[in-house]
Amino acid sequence: MASAGLVAMAARSRSPKARPRDAAEASGLSLKGRKALVTGGSKGIGRETTELFLSLGAEVAICARGEKELEVVRQLAPDRCHAIVADLSTEKGVKELIGKLPWSELDILVNNCGTNIRKRAEDFESEEFAKVFDTNFMSCMWLSRAALPLLKSAGEKRKAEGKSGAAVVNISSVAGCTHIPSGFPYAASKAAMDQMTRNLAVEWARFGIRVNSVAPGAIDTPLIRTANPQYIADFKERKPMGRLGQVEEIARPIAFLSSDAASFITGQTLYVDGGFTVTGFNKVPSYWED
Repeated sequence: MASAGLVAMAARSRSPKARPRDAAEASGLSLKGRKALVTGGSKGIGRETTELFLSLGAEVAICARGEKELEVVRQLAPDRCHAIVADLSTEKGVKELIGKLPWSELDILVNNCGTNIRKRAEDFESEEFAKVFDTNFMSCMWLSRAALPLLKSAGEKRKAEGKSGAAVVNISSVAGCTHIPSGFPYAASKAAMDQMTRNLAVEWARFGIRVNSVAPGAIDTPLIRTANPQYIADFKERKPMGRLGQVEEIARPIAFLSSDAASFITGQTLYVDGGFTVTGFNKVPSYWED
């Protein structure tokens, strides 16, 4: 009798009526009703992430320095996409951005804005180092701290409802864990971002906030198109998958880490790099066939 009862319970749990109707909701990937801020949201990875978030049901605020590019993205969903012109390379600019958000709660923060200058370590001027480090890392730190009250409010509310809390996703780089010819300040800023991810994940878990990083390398974005063509060719040669990644291949992991599907994941750096960071000899040797 007991076995029969268990079978009946299992059958009911597998029935269509017991499952959410929406496939994204059933998988935990739905972002319906979530409020998200995506920095650098007007192009590249930021724009692709914004479009994916919107398609998954989120309401999204995007920011960048260029108003025209922001407006183009906002028109994709004028009722659920908010465009804010902001310069995040200063703490003042970050605070101004927080003041312009249309909500008092924030479910998702994607720290994506970034810049780069490529040259030898000994050739950097102090101002150049500061520009790269402030735009990439300090903006991430300033914004995460400034957004904490909003994230905390959303996180505690969702936890009370028995759901995954708020989420922060930092966009770092393979440059943060190994040498690539991308410039010393860029690499240092991304390594700092990954360490901040680990620290905040521990400290902010008490608020119901998960913090993770996505580390791309190398992706076909406007930033990498400014690099030397030989750099791009060498990157492809080093990758087992033999190509640059596409922006949608980064947006999907960002959405995953932002969603309930990743409810037990925090403090992690996910390398999305076509196998770059795990290879030294990246080709199957011909002598294996002998």
